[in-house]
Amino acid sequence: MGDKVKAKDSSSGVSTERATRKGRTNSSRLSSKHQVTIPVDVLREVGLKVGDELVFKVEGGAVVIQPITDAQKILSLAGFLGGLYDGYDHEAEMAEAWED
Repeated sequence: MGDKVKAKDSSSGVSTERATRKGRTNSSRLSSKHQVTIPVDVLREVGLKVGDELVFKVEGGAVVIQPITDAQKILSLAGFLGGLYDGYDHEAEMAEAWED
């Protein structure tokens, strides 16, 4: 993450770049409740927003944090209704439906 220099628009005097605030770091400490605060610069760089769901993985001894995509949410429902059709006989159902 590169440091941004605060710049002002010459016509309005308004800052056009986000300034790096003094004291910001890219590290955090694990709390007694096993919680971690993700630094705002990291959130901005990867495009995370309040309310985003995250998944945690361990890869090669490192913790990888990724946002959960809509496709992953749908896949998490796979097999949710397993057993719904146990004992269902389609041929018998069709035979009953066509009897007069």
